[in-house]
Amino acid sequence: MRLYRKLFYLLLICLLSGLMTGLAQGQDDDATRRFWPPNFRPGAAAPSAAKPRQDRYKRTSPALAKDKLPLDSTVDNVVGITVWRLRPAKETDEARILVKKSGKAVQWTPERVEAQTTFSEGQMLRLSIEIPRTGWLYVIDRELYADGSMSDPYLIFPTNQASNENRVSAGRVVEIPNQQDEQAYFEMKSLGKDGGPAQVAEMLTMIIASSPIKDLPQRAAGDDSPILLSKSMVEKWEKEWAAEFEQLELEGGAGKSYTKAEQSVGSQPAKTLSQDDALPQTVFRVAMKSGKPLVVKLPLKIK
Repeated sequence: MRLYRKLFYLLLICLLSGLMTGLAQGQDDDATRRFWPPNFRPGAAAPSAAKPRQDRYKRTSPALAKDKLPLDSTVDNVVGITVWRLRPAKETDEARILVKKSGKAVQWTPERVEAQTTFSEGQMLRLSIEIPRTGWLYVIDRELYADGSMSDPYLIFPTNQASNENRVSAGRVVEIPNQQDEQAYFEMKSLGKDGGPAQVAEMLTMIIASSPIKDLPQRAAGDDSPILLSKSMVEKWEKEWAAEFEQLELEGGAGKSYTKAEQSVGSQPAKTLSQDDALPQTVFRVAMKSGKPLVVKLPLKIK
C-alpha cells in the first residue's frame, strides 16, 4: 500500500510540473502573439468590435531574458520595420508607386516580405519604419562580406539633415527611399572586395536617438549622394548604444500588397496610420531602458 501511495504522489508531482511548464510556455507564446502594443498609434480609433483584429506575431530569434526587458516602458523599446519587394503592378492592386528605370516610368507594387528573406540580384526594395517614441532616426548602410568584414559606412537617411525629415514620433511612418525620389527603391547587387570575398548582404543599421547626433559630415549643395561616415565613429556608437534584441514577424503578413493608407502616410509626414491599418511586418524589441538610443541591425541578404 505504501509503495502504491508513493507512486501516486510521484505521478501527481510529475503531472503538476508538466502542467505548470506548459502554462508558462503558453503564456509566453500568447504574449508574443499579441506583441504589438495597442497604443502604438496615438489617437487612433479602436478596431471595430464587430471585426476584432486577429494579427499575431511569431518570434524568429531567441527571446530576450526577462531581466533584460525595461520595467518603465512597454513600447519605447520596439521598432517596427516593413521590407517591401517591388513587383510589376496588376490592375487589381490597391496602391502602386511610379518607378523610373532605364528612362521609363513604370508602375510597380510594393509587397511585404519577411526580413530574413534572401533576395536575388536586381530585385528592388523599399523600407517603412515606425517608432513609438519621439526622436531622430538615422540609417547607415554597409556591405557585409562572406568573411564577416564590412565596407565603409554610409549615411543613407536623412538625406537632408536641415529639413528635420528624420524627426520621428509615435505613429509616424518613415519611408526609405522617399516616394518622390528619382530612384525610389534600393536595387540589390552582389558586389565584393577587389579580389576578396563576395558580398552576402546589405547591413542596415538604424539608430533612434533622443536628440540630433552632432558633428555629422554635411553634403555639398545639390549633392544627394550618401554621406561617408568614419568607421571609428560608427563603431563608437554601436559600442555605446547597441544592445541585444529579439525579432518577430507578423503571421500571414508576407505577400500582402501596399495599401492606400500606407501609401498616403508614407508620402505625408503629418499623417499617421490608425489601429485598423496594417501593422509593421517585422518588430524588433531592444533590451534598453526608456529614453536611451536604440540600435537595430537588419541584414538584407543577397543570393
